[in-house]
Formats: sequence, C-alpha cells, structure tokens
Amino acid sequence: MKFLFIKIAFKNLFRHKAKSLIVGGLIFIVSLIMTIGGGVIKGMNAGLEKNVVNGFTGNIVIISTNQLEKEIFGSMFGRPTELLKDYSKIKEFLKQQDYIFDFLPAGRNLAMILTENRIPIFWLLFSVDIDEYQKFFGSNMIVIEGDFLKKDEKGVMVGTQQREYAATIFNYWFYPEGKEINYSNMRPKILTNKDNLEYKTEVVLLGMSDDYTQDMRIPIKAIIKFKNLNNFFGSFVFIDRKSFVEIFNYITQEYETKISEKEKKILKEENLDNILENDLFSSEEIGKASYREEEIKKAIKKTQKISYNTDAYNVILIKLKKGENEILALKKLNEELKKANLDAKAISWKEATPQLAQLIGMVQGTFSIIILLLFLVSLIVIMNTISMSVVERIPELGMMRAIGAQKNFIGRMIYLESIMLGLVFGGGGVISGAIISNIIAMLKLTVKNEMTQLIFGGEVFTPIVGAGDIIWNIIVLLIVLILAVVYPARLAKKVTPIEAVVRE
Repeated sequence: MKFLFIKIAFKNLFRHKAKSLIVGGLIFIVSLIMTIGGGVIKGMNAGLEKNVVNGFTGNIVIISTNQLEKEIFGSMFGRPTELLKDYSKIKEFLKQQDYIFDFLPAGRNLAMILTENRIPIFWLLFSVDIDEYQKFFGSNMIVIEGDFLKKDEKGVMVGTQQREYAATIFNYWFYPEGKEINYSNMRPKILTNKDNLEYKTEVVLLGMSDDYTQDMRIPIKAIIKFKNLNNFFGSFVFIDRKSFVEIFNYITQEYETKISEKEKKILKEENLDNILENDLFSSEEIGKASYREEEIKKAIKKTQKISYNTDAYNVILIKLKKGENEILALKKLNEELKKANLDAKAISWKEATPQLAQLIGMVQGTFSIIILLLFLVSLIVIMNTISMSVVERIPELGMMRAIGAQKNFIGRMIYLESIMLGLVFGGGGVISGAIISNIIAMLKLTVKNEMTQLIFGGEVFTPIVGAGDIIWNIIVLLIVLILAVVYPARLAKKVTPIEAVVRE
C-alpha cells in the first residue's frame, strides 16, 4: 500500500493515452533538439581546438615580458615584437614542465616590401624550422606552387591570401622562382587583369624594427595554403631563419683591432726615451711614401666579425598534454616563469588571436543562447501542457481525494507520471538525437564558407554525442521535467472532493 501511487500513476498513463502521447511527444522533440544542439556545440569546440589550437596557435603563447601588444597572429599594427632574451634558458625551463606536451619557437615581426612605385606592401613574417612546424601542427600547411623551404635554404613562402591581396591592390603577382606562372590558381577577377600584373619571383624586404635593420633581396620559394581556415591564416609569410635574423639585425657583433707585432712592442714599452731616441732628429728627408694611406691601414686594421643569433625568437607556441586545464596551466606557467626570473610571460591563444577568438565566442555564444532559450521554452510548454492535463483531470483527482488520497499522494503521482514519460519519450529523444548526430558525422558533410567553418569548427560538420553526453542529457531532461511539474503538482494538490462533485 505504501507505493500504491506508483501503480496508479502507471495505469493513468495508459488510461489517458491521448494526453500522455501529447506530453510525451513534446518531451521527445525537446530532448531530440537539445541532444543534437549540444552535439553541434561540442563538435564545434572540438573542431575549433583541432583547427585553431592544434593547427595554428597552440594552447598557450610565450612572449617577452617587455611585449605590450598581445595580438601575435594577424596584427600589423603596434610596436615590433620584442625579442625573447636567453631563449636557451627558457627552453630548458619548458622541458621541465610536466604539463607541457611540446613547444615550438618562432620568429615573428613585420617587414616591408620595397617596390618600384614606392608603395610599400607589409608582410607579417614568421620564421620557423618548417619541418618542426609541420610536425608540431600535423602538416596543416600545403604547397600549391613551388617547394617547401629546405634547411639552410634562403627564401620565403607566401600565403595564398597575401598573394591575392597584392594582386588585387598593387597589381603584383608572386610566384616561385624557377617555376612557370600557374594561371589556374588565379581567381577570375585577377585572371581578367593578368596582362596588367607585374610578375615577381623575388622581393626586397626591409625589417620594421626600432633598432637598425637592413633590406635584403629574397627569392620566393613557394605559395602555400592551410587545410582549414585559410582565409584567416592565409596571409602568413614564412621566411628562412638566417634571412629573418639579418633583416632585423638579430646578430652578435664582435669588433677586434689588429695591429702589427712592431706596434704591439712599442705600446708595451714603458720608457718613452727609448721610443724617441732612435733617429729622432734624422737628417733624412721624409717623403710622402713613408706615410702612404695603404701602409697606415695595414698598420692598424679594424675588422668586424659577425655571428648570427640562432636563438632569435619572439614567440614560443605551446601545446598542453591531453586533459590539462588551459586556464590553470596558464596561471601556473606564469607563476613559474616569474619565479625563474625569465624574460617570458604566457598568454592564451585567445589573447594571441583576439579578433578570431571574439568571432568564435560570438558564434558559440549565439548557439548557447539558442539552447538556453530552447530549455526555457521547453520548461514553459511542458509545464503548461501538464497543467492543462491536471485541470482536465480535476474530477478524477477530486474523487481520489474523496476516498482518502492525501495531497502528497496526489503530488507524488503527478511527479511520477511526468518522470515516466520523460524516461520513455525523453530517453527515446536523446538516443534518437545521438544516432542522428553520429550518422551526420559519418557522412562527413563538408563546407567551404569560412564563416560556416567557424560555426562547425572546420570544413567538416561533425556533431559529437557520446555515451557520457547521453547520460548527461537525460539528467538535464529530468531536471527540466521536475521544474516543469512543480506548478502542476501544486495545482493537483489543491483539488478538493467538493470540486469533483461540482465538476460532475
């Protein structure tokens, strides 16, 4: 008798089949949409992590403590990027951090192309070991013309977006040295203007820096693009390490003065009389030949010895180990860097790419708001539907009160009926949503629009719903139902036996 309300609740569901199907169908639709929507958001986050964090930026970016601007990727404004001091010490420090999976040092700064018409073109240069870069980012870069920069080879690799920008604005078309012009890679708008283009296989780059810089003629070795989000990152230009160091004057200069052994002997002589006594008042005629310029230069010769700073890096890209919390790791890394007194500070990838991060946040926020609104609308609609069902059952509920049913008994019965419907129809909706999401993921639906790629987290639309998501969605659905039944249950508990008689 103690759990009699369970048996009655179960029978009521079959007794009021039409009402049960209406409420259950509504719960099914809500749970289905909620599951697919959650799968889209989860797939979006996973796609963005794969395509942005694992493909371009890493989880964390290290910059100099003197660096004010944090926008490392994309910005061509502000002061030049500060050089990291004592990179070798920073490198050893990062190797000791057990939460760091891998890291990649890179040179990053702005350069200007010197052109014949005196209209400058600005390039954002990145200088890395290309083999290490491809390994670090899973071969996200592909060559569409030319060849990858080889080790110790001089040259630049230009992004497709940067090339198209130069062709559209400045009428320059860059293509790799020693290769033929590939007109098939021109967009229709550029192709119609091909006869007016200036074709270049090399550029003269001038480093933009507060310190002394120099210009250099550098050949174009390749035109590159990225597998994903090329419209956002296709303006990158990669340059070989040695040229990068030279144009930004990242060199160590050592000067030494060379003099002959005779001069060294004279300089060591302490007795000046000994220096002057020999032929001091010689009667020999002094000719011009005794003081020839060439002889003076030979006597005292100043030479310059230049060594390149192989550790000239402005940023370090860091990937965390799987499962590490990015926020906690960022905080810990900054604390440890400060303790170690190193010229380095850590920023998140979102700070390094603020414009892209804001756009991504806006898109994800929109989806999250849609899901939240769906949650609230579902709560209200389910509550109203159950309330209407309770009102229609007032004679029945009043009769139950007349034969001795207590208020709590009636309330528990209404709650149980709703939970049963939720488990059956809601569970069915969640499982159906998971199946549909996985079928969509298996179809590998591709999108080419960059904005859509941001929404989907990449070129492939891949909603993700796993076993844990199914359980979580069912729990969320039950919470929605419990909240939705609060008012109908209170309404049912207020029914009196007199109302049953009056209604009849």
